[in-house]
Amino acid sequence: MTTSVAPPGRDRLPSLTGLRTIAALMVFAFHIYAAALYASPGVNKWMAHLANQGGVGVTFFFILSGFLLTWTARKNDPARKFWRRRAAKIVPNHLVTWVVAFGFLSLSGLTLTGSFGGIGLDSLPNLFLIQDWFPRAGVFFSMNIPSWSLGCEAFFYLMFPAALWAARRLRPQLLWPAAVLLVGLVWLMPVLANTFFHGGPLVPGLPVSEDRMWFVYTLPPVRLLEFALGIVLALIVEAGRWPRIGLWPATALSLVGYVGSSYLPYLFSLVAGAVIPLALLIPTVAVADLEGRPSPWRGKAMVWLGNVSFAFYMVHQLVIRWVHYALGATRSWDTPQALAVTALVLAIALLAATALYYAVEMPLVRLLSRSRRTVAPALPSPAQEAEVTAPPLTLQR
Repeated sequence: MTTSVAPPGRDRLPSLTGLRTIAALMVFAFHIYAAALYASPGVNKWMAHLANQGGVGVTFFFILSGFLLTWTARKNDPARKFWRRRAAKIVPNHLVTWVVAFGFLSLSGLTLTGSFGGIGLDSLPNLFLIQDWFPRAGVFFSMNIPSWSLGCEAFFYLMFPAALWAARRLRPQLLWPAAVLLVGLVWLMPVLANTFFHGGPLVPGLPVSEDRMWFVYTLPPVRLLEFALGIVLALIVEAGRWPRIGLWPATALSLVGYVGSSYLPYLFSLVAGAVIPLALLIPTVAVADLEGRPSPWRGKAMVWLGNVSFAFYMVHQLVIRWVHYALGATRSWDTPQALAVTALVLAIALLAATALYYAVEMPLVRLLSRSRRTVAPALPSPAQEAEVTAPPLTLQR
């Protein structure tokens, strides 16, 4: 049985925005675990199962980006205007946090992985969001480490007009085969990495070589597969070919994928392990909104936090490292004290994210997205696009 929905328009999908809150907190939990704040071996063993698999969040956000940009697309809006609006969304936050990271590293003499070293030319690709094209962890995880994902997003935005044009030319009966093909290609990438990359220096804190991590996790053309999957899934919903799946079963399946992927070989756990559950979750949640079915993800607090989640993503690891450095860069605490430090970090990160969202992100989106002429947008309007950029995860430890 399939679900028939209205054709794509300016429909809001608040539950998807609310789900970003959960994903952002999942990212935060992973980086708290990676910072080694907790001294208890038992707590760390527990967190290794429930917080260490945060790479699932990256897949969620990249699929979500392709889905929402496609769902809100319109005709007759030049690609250059779309690119300008997307730059207005991501670049200001990136520049602000890059400067903050530069100041932190200059004053502390630390990198964000906790190792010692100065700021060199490796930081320049990060500034221009081209760091993901270099197969060295010191480059693709440089400066404000989470900004590696913006390098992928920038590539996605560059490719989106052409990708959408091509996807819309698929016959409706070919959309599901296209989605299956994309999922298969996602699973193929770790196989290719293991076959053609023979190891080298390990990424600090991770059980994987730099070249394999680069190919599977940060190389933009490889991560484009998830973004393209989001495009195809939105077209499936538009065509009325999405099967009726309950919201709670889809959510439960995603939870199983999140936990279950931790038992896969490392390269498969990064992306492939949860791609199928997440590809089922996002359209199911969207259809629930379109049909007006109950959803736990569209409450006002959840949606507000989802809107702030991009700013939260851009500041949260800086806050974690700054607080940890201020209290003792290599220090761990007993569980009650570590919980207090976690709460302090979360509060500061939320305050900083709120300030960044209202003082930088939204004013500059409005200012830089203005057009002298009013046209019928083919690509998402600034207000709609504000819901698209989400905080993918960094796995640096």
